[in-house]
Amino acid sequence: MSSGTTRPRVLATGVSRSSEAGTGERSDRPEAWPAWLEDFSAALAYAEHVVLSGNVRDLYPSADKNGLRFLPLVDTLGIVLRRRGVGTVLVYDPADGFRPARDGRPAGEEGLAGKDLDLGAKPVSLPALADVVLEVTGSARPPVALVLDYATHLHGGSPQELEDFFVRIDKASRSLSGSAETRRRSPTIWIVDHPADLPDWFVVGNDQLREIVVEHPALEDRFAFAHRLMEDFGWGTSLTPAERKQALQQFALECEGETLAAMRAIARIATDEGLDLGLIPDAIRIHRTGSRRNPWASPVLFARVKQARTLLEARIKGQPHAIEKTLDILARSIMGLSGSQSGPRHQKPRGVLFFAGPTGVGKTELAKAVTELLFGDEAACQRFDMSEFMEEASVSRLIGAPPGHPGHERGGELVNAAHRRPFSVFLFDEIEKAHPRILDMFLQILDEGRLTDARGATAYFAQALIVFTSNIGVAQGASTTNMGLSVLPSDSHDELHAKVTAAVHDYFQTKLRRPELVSRIGQNIVVFDFLSPASASLIFGAILDRVLDTIRRRHGTRIAIGEEARAKLRMLCIHDYFDGGRGIGNRIETHFINPLARHLFEREDLSDLRVVDVVAKRDTTTLVFGDTHQDDPGHGSFAGLARGPGVRAVPRRIGHEEIVQPTTPAPRPFRRRPP
Repeated sequence: MSSGTTRPRVLATGVSRSSEAGTGERSDRPEAWPAWLEDFSAALAYAEHVVLSGNVRDLYPSADKNGLRFLPLVDTLGIVLRRRGVGTVLVYDPADGFRPARDGRPAGEEGLAGKDLDLGAKPVSLPALADVVLEVTGSARPPVALVLDYATHLHGGSPQELEDFFVRIDKASRSLSGSAETRRRSPTIWIVDHPADLPDWFVVGNDQLREIVVEHPALEDRFAFAHRLMEDFGWGTSLTPAERKQALQQFALECEGETLAAMRAIARIATDEGLDLGLIPDAIRIHRTGSRRNPWASPVLFARVKQARTLLEARIKGQPHAIEKTLDILARSIMGLSGSQSGPRHQKPRGVLFFAGPTGVGKTELAKAVTELLFGDEAACQRFDMSEFMEEASVSRLIGAPPGHPGHERGGELVNAAHRRPFSVFLFDEIEKAHPRILDMFLQILDEGRLTDARGATAYFAQALIVFTSNIGVAQGASTTNMGLSVLPSDSHDELHAKVTAAVHDYFQTKLRRPELVSRIGQNIVVFDFLSPASASLIFGAILDRVLDTIRRRHGTRIAIGEEARAKLRMLCIHDYFDGGRGIGNRIETHFINPLARHLFEREDLSDLRVVDVVAKRDTTTLVFGDTHQDDPGHGSFAGLARGPGVRAVPRRIGHEEIVQPTTPAPRPFRRRPP
């Protein structure tokens, strides 16, 4: 990268970040260190202990006379410590014991002269480690810095032994803090997994201790590292300088929230897959999802979506407007244009759908149908019933319990689901029932396409379709007027759309005071109509045919329904279509499935049946069965009704007519004959 490509940050003395050009010469210009490293350098002037947590297992930029290098944490700290006058950096970890930090040059061990240290030996006990800490940091000249790596995992023979370890160290550091001879300090650096891993009494209120959280690399660091990776892997030879710069910027932007170690892993993936610099986004997708296959780019998906209208209308009856808008959003999702107006830095989900409208009109069913359309399997629909998340504490189910609470190690249901199937549909049913704090969680998902759980694990939703369903705006009127409905079946679709959309905006902006959430949903609100009588009849026919097909497949029994009986049954089931398709299915169960199941249970055989009448009296519905030999439209026909698989039919005489009875029916439930 040429001088002036990045503007250096003003931090400690040394060389400029712009020396990355490779001149190798020292510069009088300030060095560009990350902010946390500047904080660490400043803390060395007064702190006996520095506790580092956060992104402590990464690579970090450090510039010296050899130019810009990216080194592990201990080596980076060694460079800073030596510039602050520390002669030797000694590292201890519970696995390998003591070793000197090399930081890319021969180790200076002059501060360890006369010390009884066995470098490279096995770990020592906590009392012995405390002896070393006190001897090395208390009297060494020149100063010696002791880095306790993996300090979270320092364990003694008993809790009391661990407590005594910290007491000895704290007591010694406080006794030396006011001495004039300790102005050139020998600091102890603790590298921990989490900020709360050291005892509270040792950390809180300790003026001799400084806590620092190591941040993820900033955009400038990611861009510089991307340039280094380009040189290491030989990318971009076919690109112009301007194209290389743009591709590197894109690489750095899309790796927001990633470590430099992850960027190196992405570079290795790109090399292994034969992807040049311009195709780095594909390598990022593989790294985040763990899958080389991209279902969104599948030719099969393109072919299926071209027939999407037919496929969706076969399952969703009477919702042409909802299907039309859903298809528009799906086309945008498949082409990868969702969120394109926000720029390349934002990795939004593939698409967002907010299904709103009356109950039982097909909102959840359309979400499942879209899942099957996109991924060929309804199991790819990750459904979350938001009525289970009405309490504020239930947020831990989605993102995991806080550290120290039961179940913390299991993570959250939502984050785990995104890890398991990043290419899927996430359905949040009845979103208005969730606690408002849970709704805040969706801000990050909708805006950045990612979510971090309580363990610090990040799940990505950039390859997912997000679907919300809601009844907002439907039942908000007074119960004495229009049965409590604020919209009516007589409303045109335009009127219904205007009322429901306004209600959704009002709900989030006024009631919940979260306008930022509805702004992220944008114009993706899909309003469903009430069921019309014609649509209700179609749904009735589809559900009834499904029931008859189930009986045929499971029991080998064909059932024909006469036109008069079907008409009576239809009137019983669709007379109140305010309940939607779910209500129609419930009434089919009451008026048809229950009496039919009772009749089948009491029969001795599984011969075919013909329903000629339906009689409903109060709470009881009776099915009237007729002769099976009648095969005319008025009485219902068996034509085209195949038998269930594995059923062999033989003639059986009933009266003067011969019908077909299965002799090897499929397994049926045990039933006891009445005495």
